[in-house]
Amino acid sequence: MHVPSYSEALEAAIDRSYDINLDMLRSRNLQLDTYNDYLVGTYPPLKAMGDLNAEQLLAQVASSIDLYFHIPFCNQYCTFCHFGKEINPSSERVERYLAALYKEMSWSDAALDGRAIETAFFGGGTPSFLTNHQLKTLFDMTNKRFDLSKSEVSFELHPSLVKHVDAADRVSTLLRGGVNRFVLGVQTLDRNILRILNRGHGVEEVIQLVKLLNEMGVENLSLDLMYGLPEQTLRSWYDSLIGLLDMGIEKFNIFPLMFKSTDPVARQLASGRYQFAGAKERIIMHFMAEHILTRLGYRHGPIFYWTKRSQPHSVQQRRKYDSWNDNNLVPFGVGGFGYMSQCQFYNEADLDRYLSRVEAGEKPVWKGAVLSQDDLIRRTIMFALRSSGVLLSRFEQEFGVSMEKYFGREIKTLMEAGLVSISNDGVLSLTAAGIINSGAVSLLFFSDNVLERVAYNDSRITDKRTDLLEKHDYSPAGRYGSSAEMQAVFR
Repeated sequence: MHVPSYSEALEAAIDRSYDINLDMLRSRNLQLDTYNDYLVGTYPPLKAMGDLNAEQLLAQVASSIDLYFHIPFCNQYCTFCHFGKEINPSSERVERYLAALYKEMSWSDAALDGRAIETAFFGGGTPSFLTNHQLKTLFDMTNKRFDLSKSEVSFELHPSLVKHVDAADRVSTLLRGGVNRFVLGVQTLDRNILRILNRGHGVEEVIQLVKLLNEMGVENLSLDLMYGLPEQTLRSWYDSLIGLLDMGIEKFNIFPLMFKSTDPVARQLASGRYQFAGAKERIIMHFMAEHILTRLGYRHGPIFYWTKRSQPHSVQQRRKYDSWNDNNLVPFGVGGFGYMSQCQFYNEADLDRYLSRVEAGEKPVWKGAVLSQDDLIRRTIMFALRSSGVLLSRFEQEFGVSMEKYFGREIKTLMEAGLVSISNDGVLSLTAAGIINSGAVSLLFFSDNVLERVAYNDSRITDKRTDLLEKHDYSPAGRYGSSAEMQAVFR
């Protein structure tokens, strides 16, 4: 199959970019500046949450659940990463954490008994930071508590894993532990950008790890790739994607760089230390990837997810976006967020507080919210639009009200701006322009009550560069406003 050349991909992307009327969208508050844009990770977002009694999480657990295990350790501090982590902790610290993780698992034993575990995801941080012995401990613990034999079990890898002489042994341990899907964070194949990002690996490690995984029979591998990175050009973006395609990669998570004031990359943007792509250039990068992948037989999963295979990109992503509140995400570990019994919540994000609370026999819930019917409806819309869309008849059957009636003003606004469309089958979906502006689309569905709580808690933050609420709030609400305000915050 013909691989589009750089000039072909660029020309096609520029043509598509003319369909995105940035001036019109900005005038209607439907386009977020690069430093304000963010995807909705939870609804309500962290800044709208308060105290929550952990026992509420066990009141109405769904019949099928998903598990998340957070491993908060890394060899280096990547400049764009805001997830909870410690750099190069002692082995004693890691083992104490694993013991706490196991103890936390026991808290929900009775409530989770008999539930079908559809997926389990080991993320971080860098889960592959763990030694082979520690990985064995982790999976011995997990498989003692849960039956993962019929589950999709995903594990995040860092390319630097191949620097260890026992890399193959560690992969074998993961396979024996039940891992059947790997996610590899690559971000770029540009050596200079990898250095700026402080990734701790080069291009050679990516090539070697993909080769090792292929040799060991790994068939389900997805790679993360980012655009809008510092010093990234349209050419280097093209070269990174083509380089990974040449390796035979069949699944991708391709997404734009998103900024948080707690990350060094945000201060680099504010200070002008490096050149960053503007809104128009980011759009062109998005359409370049879409043109190349579509031509080569790839298709969208949820937005930003691509697969060449007939099955979904991952069961985990399908359930996250298309299950409509009838699945529960159960998190274990520091900073993990979840959804149980119609409650959205976060675990403690400070590692020492997490350890002390778990060791004292508590479920380490930090913040949470019990969702009202209105919250459930809004959460459903935001997530479903990111994937297969909202079937209007299903919405009415699920919630007892017509979506056109409940969100008539919002739908009219988005359709007039060209961000959503309704198919002949009655499915409300994002258009190409809507995918690029999905953060702004989601923000339109936030309730006034949630926005007020976000604004109140945001106003109480004294230092956005260090605050845990700011660091762990995955939402476009309560961001930085104007460029001058952004620069003041980030500097």
